[in-house]
Amino acid sequence: LEEVQVEKEMDEVLGLLGHDLKLNNIDIQKDFPHNFPVILGDKKQIQEVLFNIIRNAAQAMDKKEGKIMVSGFADNGNAVVRIADNGSGIPADKLGQIFNPFYTTKAPGKGTGLGLFIVKQIVEKNRGTISLESEAGVGTTFTLRFPTAATLVAA
Repeated sequence: LEEVQVEKEMDEVLGLLGHDLKLNNIDIQKDFPHNFPVILGDKKQIQEVLFNIIRNAAQAMDKKEGKIMVSGFADNGNAVVRIADNGSGIPADKLGQIFNPFYTTKAPGKGTGLGLFIVKQIVEKNRGTISLESEAGVGTTFTLRFPTAATLVAA
């Protein structure tokens, strides 16, 4: 495990996805405090998690002006990252299945249904948790919580 500056990894991911987001007329906004806490984890795996969630958010856009907001804050010894979009959202009756393997809300041939299953496994492997809130037609917010490096070192 290494120290991971989630905000820096977010910048890397946005650098990779930025061109596609612009081409698809998706506005991305970022709001992290100056002193956002460092976590202990695998840098590449954290990037993979962020990449998958943001790419899924972009693919869920069915509006002319898509928006994705990534933000972070410290909460009770945790580094919390939120990724919110104004995409199509997930119907309430599908929310319980979203992290199941081979489950997808995408059109046939457009997704394997493994992305969020793998994301959840990676988050948990890095001692984090992942949750989501969604409303069909309004959008989805994923919340990632990781213990801060300072919390883990003190334990």
